[in-house]
Amino acid sequence: MPSLVPITTSSRTIVPLNSSTQSASQFGFGQYQSIGANYGLYGSYAQPQAIGTNHRGISEKSRIIMALKSQILSEVDWALQSLARNSIQPYLQFEEDNFIAQELIQYLYKPYQLVHDKKYCSVNQSTLTHSLDALLTLRNSAQDLSNQQWLSQITGFKKQLIDILKFLSGWFFQPAKKIDELVGFEDQFSETLAYIIDLLEPLTCYYINNSKHDVLFTTLLQILCVTDDKNLFINTLKCVSHLLITWHKNSKGSDEDDENSDDNDTGNNQALDQEEDDTKITNNCVDALTDSQLEHIINTLLVGDNDLNNAVLDFLKMYLFSEALHNDHPNSVKDSQRFRLRHLLQLSTTRANYETLVKQLPLLLVSNLPLSEPVKPQPVPNTILTRRTQHSNAPLAAPELTKDLYRIMLQFPEPARATTWLHCCYEPTTSEEVEVTQISIWKSYETQFQEIWKVDGRDRSPNLHPLLPAVDFIKNVTKAFPNAEAKVLTIRVDGEEQPKKKFIIQGIQPRQFPVSIETGNYEALRSISEISHQEQLTTLSIGHFDSRRFQNFVASESELILSEDNRVFPSHLNSINESSREILEYIIREVLDKEHDLDHVASNIFRLHNSYWLPDLVYANPSLVESGIVNIEWLSYLL
Repeated sequence: MPSLVPITTSSRTIVPLNSSTQSASQFGFGQYQSIGANYGLYGSYAQPQAIGTNHRGISEKSRIIMALKSQILSEVDWALQSLARNSIQPYLQFEEDNFIAQELIQYLYKPYQLVHDKKYCSVNQSTLTHSLDALLTLRNSAQDLSNQQWLSQITGFKKQLIDILKFLSGWFFQPAKKIDELVGFEDQFSETLAYIIDLLEPLTCYYINNSKHDVLFTTLLQILCVTDDKNLFINTLKCVSHLLITWHKNSKGSDEDDENSDDNDTGNNQALDQEEDDTKITNNCVDALTDSQLEHIINTLLVGDNDLNNAVLDFLKMYLFSEALHNDHPNSVKDSQRFRLRHLLQLSTTRANYETLVKQLPLLLVSNLPLSEPVKPQPVPNTILTRRTQHSNAPLAAPELTKDLYRIMLQFPEPARATTWLHCCYEPTTSEEVEVTQISIWKSYETQFQEIWKVDGRDRSPNLHPLLPAVDFIKNVTKAFPNAEAKVLTIRVDGEEQPKKKFIIQGIQPRQFPVSIETGNYEALRSISEISHQEQLTTLSIGHFDSRRFQNFVASESELILSEDNRVFPSHLNSINESSREILEYIIREVLDKEHDLDHVASNIFRLHNSYWLPDLVYANPSLVESGIVNIEWLSYLL
């Protein structure tokens, strides 16, 4: 192995100034030994090197050509392996390296030629390895535009690819066609199928104006409809899309050329050529796609995979906007495109494809965009109205229970009945002017449930529990209202020597009307600050409404929706978004806008799948409409 030490390009011998301290060997033989080591003749310690060291000889490409010409098995193995290895960074130019390219095609097809000739026993591991190496080199080299063009012009190469593809399609998707002698090469065939489709992907761009009975188109469709391999499906669909490419003299560029042509002598010839082109295009493979094949492709949009969706959308654009003329509309590209649209959407039959597209395309249109998720609007702040009359002071006595409340509480045991009654008929207050005497509150409770204690014990229902004693009832008031307090007031009366005592409950007041059990339980446990805030509102004018608070709430919600952070711009769109919008807009323009059906079936299907989410999304992201991503007219079909 040659040394990696850099070789000096200077021939100057450097002699140190202080020569007396240096070893004589540095300026004797040892000096020349070190100089000689820089040349190819001698290595370290003056050992001679083999002839040819540091001389590469011929280039590797020339060596490969000679190896292929030699037909020696070991040499061919090395040549094809080297080409496959080097093709990771393609360096072959087939126009210049014509011999290598032809040899690669020959080695690729060789085992399948043997299969075609039914010489199964001649197919061996070496032959298939050569074929795979050649195929891998062609596949990688075909990423170069000039190599694609060269391969697309090779006579018979397309037919060879079709033969290989038909054999592999039958092998994997028609088990009855498997050959016992070749079963051991299953893995090589699987690898070949993937590489063949990869090679066809760029080449199919050059196979244009294909007829309905094009063998390559038919074979690819068969694979497409039965494979369950994601990558194989995507690459096959790309090939099918490329085969839909057309070119004919009705194109814009050709029309301009024809208008600028003043050669009357060739006018008739051009007309004949035009008729031939029209004949070919009305027989285009785009019209060979069946309902089941189109439905199989469109149903793939239901799978949440960006790669699959992208491939399907590209296919749909090629299918819908193909300029090939249909047999029923040989003179109009637009009419031919409308015919294919109705055929694709199955508008005259099941409408299954139409339903899938109008369901998925709007979703794909907004997928992966930086959108704000629609959320339920924040509840409007509770509107607290002030008193509507001047007579809103606390009543002197507790209200009487409604029949329903009374029937419920009558069955309660004590002290639950007393607590519930207090919550429904009294409310907490912070006013010190309101006083409820202990005797009045007890009498109100006793009067409300007199049915229990007035009835003789023998006639009383055994399910009715006796009333709580008065002392226990008063103690329970402070438990029912945590902020209430039992007090004893001393009142002096004129003319009497001894002051009188007044037993009151401070912190509660009778209600105007009884409330439900739930409301009473909630309000009894409110904090003092909340009670005080509500009572302060009574000082405002009658019917006062806090409009500023409501306006601030509305403004905050609008600012949140319209903020710059929530804006979406067309630059955010990816290829899936753009393709989905283009196709959806075409469908709405040609189907919904021109719908003459009195039942409006198409519009109703569109509304069914989008009315429950799209308006909410647009409301949360109005920039979708501002930027034109969502056409505002589409929303009219959701009403």
